[in-house]
Amino acid sequence: MNPRTFLSLSLTPWSLSFGIHLFFFTALLFLGRNHFLDLSVIDLDLSSSSKISMVQSQPPEDEEWQKPQTLKRILPPPLPKPLPKPEPQAAPAPGPAGPSGDAETGVYKSIAQVSQLPHFINQVKAQYPEAAKHANIEGVVILQVDIDATGAVKKVDLIQGLGYGCDESALAAVQQSTFTPALAGGEPVPVRLRIPYRFKFDY
Repeated sequence: MNPRTFLSLSLTPWSLSFGIHLFFFTALLFLGRNHFLDLSVIDLDLSSSSKISMVQSQPPEDEEWQKPQTLKRILPPPLPKPLPKPEPQAAPAPGPAGPSGDAETGVYKSIAQVSQLPHFINQVKAQYPEAAKHANIEGVVILQVDIDATGAVKKVDLIQGLGYGCDESALAAVQQSTFTPALAGGEPVPVRLRIPYRFKFDY
């Protein structure tokens, strides 16, 4: 439309247009008087919400004691293995006495186990020591003598002594002597017996 034509219009169209706009504006005010728009500013900062979600996801410290605790089981140290017991060894059986008298333990018989005691073949007398004479020592020296099946002296032990050289003199005398073997059931056997040597002044 030409501007001149628009300005040349009469007041009737203007008043009609104004009345229509006024009617619509009044209707809008009447319909929306009970409806208010909330134009408050909304905080769109997502950092705080993320912090809230993180805090909610973490369990409170007060509930730590409610968590079951895994206890480590301490095993006792292993017991040492028992050592194997040594097998019992059979004792050797006593063998028969040989002619040399070298026999097992217990082969020498006591005087109660023989039927005939040995006797001197060559008896060596003990010399009276001069020290014992000057000290006026008199008494008996008793010796334990092991004699084998041949009559040889194998071992001599001092049972009772006098000192002053009497003991050594008796030991030397019995070791130089010879004997007949002891008999048990008519057979020669080794024997253990005691022989006394008396030291006494000849008046």
